[in-house]
Amino acid sequence: MERKKDENNEMAVIPEHHSPVRHILNEANGQPNNQFIDSFKKALDTPDAYVIMEGDYGGQIYLSCPMKLVNCSEETLHTLLKDLDTIAWGCNEGEGRGIYFEKHFPGDGIGGGMGGGDVEEGLWIHNEFIDLQLYDEIHEVISGNKERLTK
Repeated sequence: MERKKDENNEMAVIPEHHSPVRHILNEANGQPNNQFIDSFKKALDTPDAYVIMEGDYGGQIYLSCPMKLVNCSEETLHTLLKDLDTIAWGCNEGEGRGIYFEKHFPGDGIGGGMGGGDVEEGLWIHNEFIDLQLYDEIHEVISGNKERLTK
């Protein structure tokens, strides 16, 4: 796929706060990339903001959750991402994991591998973590009642 060049004939760079997979999908489908929010703080103050965690370079969406339900610190979210990534893609040794803040509405889909993800009014997690019976524990971390996963 040929990347667009800017006015200086340089290759466009995907901003760090964009999921590369969703950024490229938007470009390929002629959609704007205006759903991305560039910081945890801005996401806390943005209506309809969600935190989205992914692994394997967007090959698996781990979770989505409205920011209005996030009562933990940004550091705790990053620890949760590291724990989920170790469970799902430990072979990647931390490469390819990402946490993104995006504007969405319940019913939206989240582009990504392994079925992508869903946007719900509450916490959504990938079936792999449901099968491991981690929903309640993940919810406790996001709610600020736990520092990290213990299972």
